[in-house]
Amino acid sequence: MYYEVHSENIAARGHAPQVAELLTRFALHTREDGLVSHESFTSDVFAAFGEELMVLAPTADGDYRWTHYGREIVRYAGGTRLGETVSGMRPQVARFTIDCLTQTLAENRPLYTIHRSSSTVRVALWERLLLPTTDRAGGRHVVAFSRPLRFREDLLDAVLETSPSGIVALRALRDEAGCIEQVVIVTANQRASELCGRPDIDLLDTDARESLPFFADAAIWRRCRHAVDLQRADTIETSITRNGGTSWLRIAVAPISDGLLLTLTDITDLTIANQTLQLRAATLALEIGRERATRRALSEEIGQREERERELRRLAETDPLTALLNRRSFTEKANADIARVTAAGGDIALIIVDLDHFKQVNDTHGHPAGDAVIRAFADLLLGLFRGESNLVGRFGGEEFAILLQDCDLGSASAEARRIQEALAARALPVSETLALKVTASFGVAMRLPREGLPCLMARADQALYRAKSEGRNRLGIAGPDAAAAA
Repeated sequence: MYYEVHSENIAARGHAPQVAELLTRFALHTREDGLVSHESFTSDVFAAFGEELMVLAPTADGDYRWTHYGREIVRYAGGTRLGETVSGMRPQVARFTIDCLTQTLAENRPLYTIHRSSSTVRVALWERLLLPTTDRAGGRHVVAFSRPLRFREDLLDAVLETSPSGIVALRALRDEAGCIEQVVIVTANQRASELCGRPDIDLLDTDARESLPFFADAAIWRRCRHAVDLQRADTIETSITRNGGTSWLRIAVAPISDGLLLTLTDITDLTIANQTLQLRAATLALEIGRERATRRALSEEIGQREERERELRRLAETDPLTALLNRRSFTEKANADIARVTAAGGDIALIIVDLDHFKQVNDTHGHPAGDAVIRAFADLLLGLFRGESNLVGRFGGEEFAILLQDCDLGSASAEARRIQEALAARALPVSETLALKVTASFGVAMRLPREGLPCLMARADQALYRAKSEGRNRLGIAGPDAAAAA
């Protein structure tokens, strides 16, 4: 179990702005004897922060009981623990929580903690601010601010905004004939705006040929268009007018599906150095040394750029909720696998899975609980199908797909039953307090000779529909006779 405990520099460590505000108010309520009135402090903070606060009181047997459980915490956790004791939590989390509550009361000072609530649920880090108080009768209480941390949403922003290079992602729009007629900017960091001489202009959702000055050069536009059509990387060096002067850019062009990722590097200094070399033969050795140093720096930057490109490419290929392949990426890789199987011979099978009555989960427990069920089921599939020859993807909502190589219809059906049995044997964890039993329906199909992916998916979909119409929580097996209907 991952955890952190801090009693110093808490305001600087806290992620939520409420941490610093609560610390300030706690200090204002501290009496000369070092204690904080429970009645006075809670009266002050409950109006603004009560929905994200918990209050716990020690019991005679060394445990703690919740006397207040904010509605926002209920929403995040998927249930309330009001009136329950901490020992009822999972053992590791309960022991950690009791130790922290005891420490803050013993030291009579605020405590800031971060802990992982469950190893099987993604986004499971919580930050807590523990504030010890004393009521009029001398009873002790702990007022706790609690909120989950979500670092993943900030990943792309961090990659973009910490880069010393300009990064621009473009999406190609095509006409009915399939020709590129417009290129729209879908991502651009501030550095890209600066390098293009337009620091005060928001480049997002604009036409790249109007917003990026180097696209005024027809040769550059033609090379970028070819990079999209041929799915081939390119590197371009060009000059632009910026701030009344001439700047030089190196543009690394990387195709991403039907679009481009441009990495803009300011090579003005390098270009000037090269021009100076031609004019200053007497100082050739010194200039060569400077050029080598500059090229080493550029080589390091290229390595960093390639790492950022790999991360951006991974983000573009995966479903953000589950980290499985998204539908587009699954389809591309499945078509490639089918082409290899066609050339080499062998069987290939497809399983389509749909979680039963998933809308009831969202309606009963809320969409955060539904997202947690989706993530937990994705983890289950990844645990069952880890082979490099298998593809596991999420098609959207509660629908998933698994493509199995060297697998006939009987083996694929057995694999589907293995998923069904795994669901029957466990409840999917939603939060510290909630786990749900779910079932799923399956459509199983084996690829017929010369059959393409669309037809294979259609037959598997028909089998899934039959399984759902027959009562759900069962397998639908697509036979060869379904090919004509598909």
